[in-house]
Amino acid sequence: MQGRSFVKIKLFQFVLSDFTEKGAFLLFPKDKGFRLITLQEAMSVFGISRATIDRWRRSKQLPTIKIGKEVFFDPDELQMWIKSHSVCGAAADRPESAPAESLTVSIGYQSGTAHMWSPLIMKELGFFEEELRKQFPHRPIKVLWHNAENGLELVEGLISGLIQIASLGDYPIRICSSLGKLLPNFQPVLLAFDGKTRNGKGISVVVPSNSIIRKPDDLANVTISTVANSSAGMRLNRLLTSIGAAEQEHPNVIHRSMSESLTDIVDRRVGASAMWEPYLSLLRHWGAGTVLFEEGMYEDYLTGLVAGERWAANNEAIVIAYLKAHVRVHQLMRSEPASAAKRVQASTGIPQTVAWRVLSNVRWDAAVYPRDLNTLQRLEERFPGMAPELYPIRAKTDYLNIALEEMGLPSIEASPQGNEWPREQMY
Repeated sequence: MQGRSFVKIKLFQFVLSDFTEKGAFLLFPKDKGFRLITLQEAMSVFGISRATIDRWRRSKQLPTIKIGKEVFFDPDELQMWIKSHSVCGAAADRPESAPAESLTVSIGYQSGTAHMWSPLIMKELGFFEEELRKQFPHRPIKVLWHNAENGLELVEGLISGLIQIASLGDYPIRICSSLGKLLPNFQPVLLAFDGKTRNGKGISVVVPSNSIIRKPDDLANVTISTVANSSAGMRLNRLLTSIGAAEQEHPNVIHRSMSESLTDIVDRRVGASAMWEPYLSLLRHWGAGTVLFEEGMYEDYLTGLVAGERWAANNEAIVIAYLKAHVRVHQLMRSEPASAAKRVQASTGIPQTVAWRVLSNVRWDAAVYPRDLNTLQRLEERFPGMAPELYPIRAKTDYLNIALEEMGLPSIEASPQGNEWPREQMY
């Protein structure tokens, strides 16, 4: 972040000096001692976006003059500001004509989790790359998309620095916050939410078609598959605890990937499986499975975006670009679910009708509301081995609000903040 800003500021200084010496961009005669540069002129000549200028005004106190709705710059104040933000070191010795350093960002997502299909669609449409080009018009950009089998794989990527932004389910988000207390160099923050459903809808226990299992007590003596340390596995543990057979004590719980669990149900190799969408809908579509709890299991099922706090602070423009793309995808998924489903089918092979049905049942909303944070807190309170007072959720919504502002959308603070989701406004 610092190196990028320095290069732009140096370019700013060079061009500003050149143009003010020639008397260009003068709204008033130079001999009258008052001259201003317009916002559009600054954007065009210096090769920076309006978003970059707005960000520097907020975070770096870039001096501007506002007359009505118009924004201007005083060259003398601008020169002083540029000098105050100059830095020493290797970057200062780089020639102005040197090629711009390439920008590489790694995004972790899970195409096998329907509530996190936002990055999958974003990748298909190129929204993130588009937003990055607006922020960095003169830098080569490369986005690495890491499609993971499960959330823990992405958590490991965040810790190692191989992944910068990851889409995670509610339980892996909780694991992240716990690890943040154990690993001093890993301080995760929740940037925004993704797909949400009430009462855990979208996660359930499924049994093979024609199974005699009909109620929770019937699960006590059957083999059950699920993904270890996942949102589905966590809810399965709670269900088994309610019938006196916690997962850690249940002799027949096996940990399998979701695709393997799907095959296990189809081939009737297990008696049941704790699964998430779209696997529930796929089994019903094929007539190969029966969902026991149609309305879901327990608390709201939440998914969200997590990044390292230090990385996010040093790469604010990238974070904002991603969140703008994230909100744009949500707008598409809400208004054109059929179009979004077509993208899912192209990327995963899941039938478009199945994808459309799943997409339509999810609340696509990036906003972080008290209801959501309370839900994550309750996950800790109800499961052994987690201490909520030690591992509080750390949400940082500043970036999302900046992204919303730049998109001309109301900030989250302007929305209802009770323990319910707003019915009209979604992001």
